[in-house]
Amino acid sequence: MAQRGVAARLRRWAARLSYYEKWMILAPIIGAASGLFAVGFFLLLERTAGFFSWLLGAARCCEPVHDVSVALLEAGVRPPYLPLILAIGAGLGGLLVYTYAPEAEGHGTDAAIDAFHRRAGLVRLRVPFIKAAASALTIGSGGSGGVEGPSAQMGSGIGSWLAEVLHLSVSDRRIALASGIAGALSALFRSPLGTSFFAVEVLYKRDLEAPALVPAFLSSVTAYAVTAPIVGYGGIVPRLEVAPPLLYKASSLASYILLGLYLAPFAVLYVKAFYGAKSLFDSLERRGMTPYLKPVLGGIGAGLIGLALPHVLGSGRGLLPASIEAVRAGGGFEVFGLPLWASLAVIAVAKIAATSLSIGSGGSGGVFAPGIMAGALLGGSFGVLIGSRLTPLPPEVHAYIGMAAFFGAAAKVPLASSLMAAEMGRNYYLIVPTLMTAIIAREASGDDSLYRSQLVRRLRLGVVSASALLTMVKAMGVRAEIPLKRLVDVSYAAVTMRTRLIEVVNHMLAERRRLVVVVDDEHRPVGVVDADDLEVLLEAVGRKPDLPVGYVPLKRPPILHEDETIERALDEMVRRGLDYVIVVDAEGR
Repeated sequence: MAQRGVAARLRRWAARLSYYEKWMILAPIIGAASGLFAVGFFLLLERTAGFFSWLLGAARCCEPVHDVSVALLEAGVRPPYLPLILAIGAGLGGLLVYTYAPEAEGHGTDAAIDAFHRRAGLVRLRVPFIKAAASALTIGSGGSGGVEGPSAQMGSGIGSWLAEVLHLSVSDRRIALASGIAGALSALFRSPLGTSFFAVEVLYKRDLEAPALVPAFLSSVTAYAVTAPIVGYGGIVPRLEVAPPLLYKASSLASYILLGLYLAPFAVLYVKAFYGAKSLFDSLERRGMTPYLKPVLGGIGAGLIGLALPHVLGSGRGLLPASIEAVRAGGGFEVFGLPLWASLAVIAVAKIAATSLSIGSGGSGGVFAPGIMAGALLGGSFGVLIGSRLTPLPPEVHAYIGMAAFFGAAAKVPLASSLMAAEMGRNYYLIVPTLMTAIIAREASGDDSLYRSQLVRRLRLGVVSASALLTMVKAMGVRAEIPLKRLVDVSYAAVTMRTRLIEVVNHMLAERRRLVVVVDDEHRPVGVVDADDLEVLLEAVGRKPDLPVGYVPLKRPPILHEDETIERALDEMVRRGLDYVIVVDAEGR
């Protein structure tokens, strides 16, 4: 009774606070809690990696090890049973996940994004704990995965739990979730500004969750301040020393354009390989394979790659500084007798393949740390082969820029990744070159992203609230099976492809209609004219007043049958970034 009384008083107190008052208090609490949890996970991961390195004959029992790859390369051993060790670690992690928290499968950040958009910011409290243990087993045994995904899901769970305790609104719970992501990542990547932007940029492909930026920043800074005495204040890569004027020479600017174009196809490869592997393993599950056996197969595959190239094992976080030093020194990372630039590219592609197998199979781990390692290797390859000949820049500069641009293109977070690269390299002059390169790589790589739960842009609040309400109703055990035929708006306006565009525009303006449905001669919908595109429509009318509707691009909203449910309609709205669907009868009219 006393606990319920305290919780009720806390809820009333939170409800009285303004936006800034609320988040100046709550965001630092979320940041401290998520940061400490993430550091606890990282220390557990180091011990787990030490244990598995000992099994592989590469370290003393349970001493902290950053990455299995580092231990194997330093010890100079490649035990033939390496794939078996990875399979054991991934299998144990998979058993934990699929038994207790199936939503903790995979790389974590996507699940956090999905919770933000489609689950009203709700994350079960058990998820952070299961995710930490499963990821420590998968990555610690040598699986190729990063700490970012697990940390993001852990932080999101802590933020969601606190919001649930205080009975915050859906919008506030989602902000708390984003703040938890920022705090957890800041603690591990030592980049308070970059990780706060990551938390609000990663939710969309071409937008930011602006209302969450200030809370995310407060959470991120607090996490950094609280955890730095434990893990240190330095970055995870060496400081980049370069004369600022060199970064802005004409030849340097030209090299950034070329680097962005060079990285774009590799970013596409990362996305395609990852989801290709995921589709393959999902098909095995559909054919009857026990789910937790998928990571076992993925671990074996990654282990076989690791036998040839131990560099790909683990998160890559421990080997990343060594790869940059090799680029700086002009050697020390060669494999298979290849020159340095080719060796770096080969290891990068192998890292992409190993990550796709380890995490795409359902293993627990992130895609960020492997991504920045692959980006640094590819950027270093470009710097050694082209950059050092084209510009006066040291080749390692392109490694730092590649680190940001590659992942910025693959995950559609060019701003956040650029800020993080500058902070990790402790050189803020890098922001402009990295952002320039990342935007070029992002645009050249198209819209495919490592995070499929991302929306293109922010939606109207009403749509998000409706989706959140649906999630909460389902959580209470109520099924949203209301058929759409009971909810449709029958007062819509319809025109044919031959209707003059000027008539459509005049009708929309006169009747204040948001959209007009375009149908064929049999009254089947072919698209809509949407008022969001009114500026484009008016320009078209100004050029050719008699232009028919069929000559302008139409929006293609989801078309659903009248017997389908409101749940399906809301899911389609959120997925496509629209706030309407077209409903048809059995004949498609």
